[in-house]
Amino acid sequence: MKIQVHEDISYQYGTSQRHKFDIYFPQISPAVVPLVVYIHGGAWRTGDKSEFRQIAKGIISASQNRLVVAIINYELSTRSADSARHPEHLNDAMAAVRFLVTDQSYPGRSIVDHNQVFLVGHSAGAHLSALMTLAPHPHFAQLGNIKGVMGIAGIYNIPKLLRANPEYCDFIDMAFHTNQHDDASPHCVARTFHDNAAHVRFMVVNSCTDELVAPVQATDFAARLVNTGYKDVTLVVKDLGSHDGALLNQELWNMIVRFII
Repeated sequence: MKIQVHEDISYQYGTSQRHKFDIYFPQISPAVVPLVVYIHGGAWRTGDKSEFRQIAKGIISASQNRLVVAIINYELSTRSADSARHPEHLNDAMAAVRFLVTDQSYPGRSIVDHNQVFLVGHSAGAHLSALMTLAPHPHFAQLGNIKGVMGIAGIYNIPKLLRANPEYCDFIDMAFHTNQHDDASPHCVARTFHDNAAHVRFMVVNSCTDELVAPVQATDFAARLVNTGYKDVTLVVKDLGSHDGALLNQELWNMIVRFII
């Protein structure tokens, strides 16, 4: 199976490496296919699209050439006073999705079904995927194109995360101001049903052997979605390996494919 890869495509004006994505698509595709937008983790401060090539290729292989995968970068937080802070990471992720849905010229676009977009996020990326979907964004008109969100080892409740892991304040303080913790938590945002997201399917996944993010983040978030009124919510908590190791698990790739196709 041959997979075409095109790297460093800009989704926003400018030359920042953080405003680029890589796209992977089968050289031969039976028809137009859904698009997976993969949003990496790294505590909003580390990570790069180039680190996840194996995941993109694994997903396409598991789908038998029936998916296209785009892996996006976004601005990261540092200790610098003028570093990116919430909601800049989220705004970048939305800009990438907007470009992938509306632009007609990027490689592989001819086989992308822009009405079948699925967000797959890991850790901080799962947080961004959920916020993109659950919180109203007046300037983001592409929510209707997003049909599903799959969060893997996601951070959904920042205050609860800090109560369980006070040492995590190091990276939380880089990415968020203290008064943002509730409003930036998908678990809190999901108290209110977002009519424009009523069609979205959710899969919330956490490995029971994840050493960094406890499954309670997933179980609480899935329960909140159901209680708020979202109709299609699947929770999976099982041994998929470590926090990062789960991403290389063939079982996870198959789970992603089954969720989408």
